[in-house]
Amino acid sequence: MKRFLVLLQGLLVSASTLVLSACNSGGGGDGPGIADAPAPGEGGAPVERYALVTSYSDGTLSSYAVRAGSGLMRLVDKVSFMTQAVTVALRPGHDEVLALSLNGLVSRFQLAADGRFSPMDQTIPGSNNLTDMVVHPSGRWVYITSLEDGANGIYQLRFDEDNNGELVAMAPDDFVEPDYIASGFVELVVSRDGRHLYAGDLAHNRIVQFDVGEDGAIAYTGHIETGNAPYNLAVHPEQPWLYAANRFDGTLEQYRIQPDGGLEPLAEPLSVAQDINVNVQLEGLVIDQSGRFLYVSDLVGDKIWQFQVTEGGALAALAVPSVDVGEEVTPRKLVSSPVSGRIYLSDGGAGAMLAFAIKEGGELEPMTPDRLALDTYPSDMTFSTGAALTHHVRAAYVINGNDGDISQFAMADDGTLSSLGDSNPATGAYPIAIAAHPSARTFYVANFNDGTVSQFRQVTSQQIDHDVDELAPIQAAVTVDAKPAALAVHPSGNFLYVVSKQNQSVSVYNLEVNGEIEDNNGIGVYMPDDPKLVDKEQVGHDDPAALAIDPTGRFLWVVNDHDPGFIVLFRIDTSDGSLTKVDGATESAGKNPKAVAINASGEVVYVAASGDNEIRSYSVAGDGTLTAGQSGFSGQGAVSLLASPSGKVLYVVNQVDSSVLWYGVSDVGLVSSTGTAPLGITIDPGESHVLVSNLASANLTRFSVAEDGTLSVEETVATGLAPQGVAISGYTE
Repeated sequence: MKRFLVLLQGLLVSASTLVLSACNSGGGGDGPGIADAPAPGEGGAPVERYALVTSYSDGTLSSYAVRAGSGLMRLVDKVSFMTQAVTVALRPGHDEVLALSLNGLVSRFQLAADGRFSPMDQTIPGSNNLTDMVVHPSGRWVYITSLEDGANGIYQLRFDEDNNGELVAMAPDDFVEPDYIASGFVELVVSRDGRHLYAGDLAHNRIVQFDVGEDGAIAYTGHIETGNAPYNLAVHPEQPWLYAANRFDGTLEQYRIQPDGGLEPLAEPLSVAQDINVNVQLEGLVIDQSGRFLYVSDLVGDKIWQFQVTEGGALAALAVPSVDVGEEVTPRKLVSSPVSGRIYLSDGGAGAMLAFAIKEGGELEPMTPDRLALDTYPSDMTFSTGAALTHHVRAAYVINGNDGDISQFAMADDGTLSSLGDSNPATGAYPIAIAAHPSARTFYVANFNDGTVSQFRQVTSQQIDHDVDELAPIQAAVTVDAKPAALAVHPSGNFLYVVSKQNQSVSVYNLEVNGEIEDNNGIGVYMPDDPKLVDKEQVGHDDPAALAIDPTGRFLWVVNDHDPGFIVLFRIDTSDGSLTKVDGATESAGKNPKAVAINASGEVVYVAASGDNEIRSYSVAGDGTLTAGQSGFSGQGAVSLLASPSGKVLYVVNQVDSSVLWYGVSDVGLVSSTGTAPLGITIDPGESHVLVSNLASANLTRFSVAEDGTLSVEETVATGLAPQGVAISGYTE
């Protein structure tokens, strides 16, 4: 037992979960996240609140809640607003988000306190080849580069405060060009004082300089010649220094910004590769928030080059000049956190951003987990900052197997439960598992006896006088393989995975931006019998019963309720959600494993081997393969697992014992359930309350959670007959 606890202590790490769901397969996940990150500044310094991400391939803008300190992220909202989204920006001093499309649109959104978007009903047509956008530090003007034939230059827009802050073209010169023909602007930056604007010109290998007038209008003042294709520019956060990465010759330009805006070389151009025979293609350029280090992504070399910014501003390669990101990665844009030592790299070939912590000497080290699960080809990311987000709960939902419906409860921040709605939403025949979309708006229920999945969306309650959401069905239930036993949503929110016990299969379905299962008929009318099936793979073992997806969205594991039992690995293609069963990666999982869970770091998988009365742990390698570790006593008849968001506790629900067993970092406790034959378990985002559904006594027990994870019974409320899974919905602000 002691050795198992040591393993738990070393491998369970911090997480932040706003929607947790649980069924026979265990608790819900955190969504994409990063753990073990450097802590933000002390003394009330701002932290990241929401990460805002555009996807080039999917044409979406997404919002992710960021947990202070750890940097863990969870999808909050997503909107589809354009194709070929290239960049996103926040308007300084305002809760407004601007997103730019290559095909000629800039869209505005209001960012609410809970991280959700409200469209501001404005898209501004422009060129069909817009490449970059920058908002002036004053928050009054916007500049957008254009590469369209016959319109090579910069669009100028201003916020009209007399008309709800709408963006309007500057008059009379809404479009500015240099004094030479056919510029090729791809990147814009503004000097720290806001008086000068710089554009990288790929067509002529130049950095072009503009002055910014008191009215925001820009005026061309000159240019300097550079190396081959100045593709990215970066301004130092504290000093008047500017850097440019030349895409095709692998060099970095280094300049001092003069008082009049002119650029003076700080040093000779620096080659990123010490060996001139090394082929490179520089894609991203970023300076960390401290201003001490500069990083450049290399598309050809599959790496990030690392440099120190010396006292005078000149660059010097670190002792370890680069970090490899792997041949499977397509390294594109680099983004730096504005308030903490984190760097993110866009993977242009997948739905991911790789995440790195900056070590004391500037060298990058992969975070844990090492990437965020996002939409395909994330093109840009920015952060809103301020006070740390706080977590709240709003509602709890319990699926009732014998009644074929959902009991709903309003949930106060102190955990108190009260009835929600005037009726229980109907499911299919014998609902057995519930899963929540990471955005907390949509829920999915697997109906075991009729082979369907029901979908529900939160709507405003009419029964109480404040905004608490009850569930309403989305169309009719969709037909899936027979005897669906478990289901889970990908952390990107794009795919739903359903395990069929009878067909021994795992099926993948596309999800719309609003969380609805995508229709496959192509006629614009939802057909419940024709969901968008992406892929279906065979588990290869009898009675598959539960599944878990790792936080990065790359791996999925299935266990089968059989003797002998196994845990089967599938790899997920993050660009389309499809599965590949990994031959030779199946591991023994003891007798009748009924539940599987993964910790927030993605480093350890836990399996409840019910027939052996034990919990088995497995370490996770970088390719998703498992290595069996220590085992511990589970209690009698373990049916569900839940790793707490903070990583302090692993909870085990034991149906035969009618108990909840917990493994802490230094101790083990046994808590008796107030109900009979408990089954589902979940925990609120602040780790103050645990809910357990009791199958035989038809009720729900709420526990308060002590600092060490100890549970104390607070209340018991009635549910329908044979309650199964339970979910908590919440939000941040």
